Amino acid sequence: MVVEVKEPLLAALTSLSSHSSRILASWRVLLKHYKICGKYAALLSGLHVAPQLRDLIFANPQAYREKSERQGQDLARRGVPPECVAVAVALYVESCLPYLLSGDSGKVEWTRAFARWASIYQFFLLTGYAQHGAAERQALEERISQAERRAQDFSVQLGEAYEKERRRLAQDLHDEIGHDLIVLKLYTEVIALDLKKGDISQLRRKLKESVTLIQHALKSVRHLTFDLGPAIWNEQGFVPAVRLYVRQFAKRTGIKVRLDAARMRAQLPARCETALYKVLQGALSNVVAHADAQNVKVTLASGQDSVTMKIEDDGRGFNVGRKLGVPRQSYGLRAMRERVELLGGAIHFTSSPARLRAECRGTTIEAHLPLQDSEIT
Repeated sequence: MVVEVKEPLLAALTSLSSHSSRILASWRVLLKHYKICGKYAALLSGLHVAPQLRDLIFANPQAYREKSERQGQDLARRGVPPECVAVAVALYVESCLPYLLSGDSGKVEWTRAFARWASIYQFFLLTGYAQHGAAERQALEERISQAERRAQDFSVQLGEAYEKERRRLAQDLHDEIGHDLIVLKLYTEVIALDLKKGDISQLRRKLKESVTLIQHALKSVRHLTFDLGPAIWNEQGFVPAVRLYVRQFAKRTGIKVRLDAARMRAQLPARCETALYKVLQGALSNVVAHADAQNVKVTLASGQDSVTMKIEDDGRGFNVGRKLGVPRQSYGLRAMRERVELLGGAIHFTSSPARLRAECRGTTIEAHLPLQDSEIT
């Protein structure tokens, strides 16, 4: 340790202190011209070299060690390679040697003590690097653990959502289509019975009512399949399906919707199409339920590496942070975020609540999904 060579080191530091300005100037020139250190010269020149901390080295060695380790951590955070730190300390020693070796031969002990300090100082700095690396690994492991927990939570939520959707679909099939088919069956049986008896007086009316029931059942089927994903999606592609969806949405709600898909490629990976379609459904559902908006703009754009969908409305807006902070009030928003992040993407919610009844701030939902060239045809 440094205390083992206290006397010669103290003598060396005392001798060097009178030359400190020239030593530092020479050292900084070496740092700038040394290839491996030149890029980081400004940061490396701030190292706590020995003469600057002479009193601390001997008065409180532990504090000196901790200070040096913290400096190593700081340099690691700033991206300075550890080899640059080792070289910088060696260059500082090189800058001090002319002043240590001049004069009588007794100064050899000073030089040895000073070299001992340099080695220990390098060790402290590199220990700081190791501590920073350990902290980074721990933080990364924590982020991975959080991501795994979020993925597990999302899987549970997704399963619950699928089950809820399955039950809703079953209920709708039973209440609407099932009821129509039962009544239609009865009408058909009555018509068949009347025909058998030769009574055709009510035939026209019953046939007309049967056609009405069939039309209602077909309309119900179209609504149910449209919510799941229109058939045009498979036949003509994703963009026509979105165009049909926003057109039908505008017709049902009276809200004007404009679609801009001029920068959209013809085809995306199926998982991306499904995620974007579900985000669009969720966003437009929120517009109807909460926004009190008059206009919505949907923008689709894809590039070489990503696809973006932006939904903008001119509604009343809301406090995003407060809404996301209450899980039971933000299930739809969180479902959008989880669906997008599960594919490695990102989604941003931007909104401001209106302060006055007549004031409209609007809300923007922007989703980005990564793409790979091999997945696009």
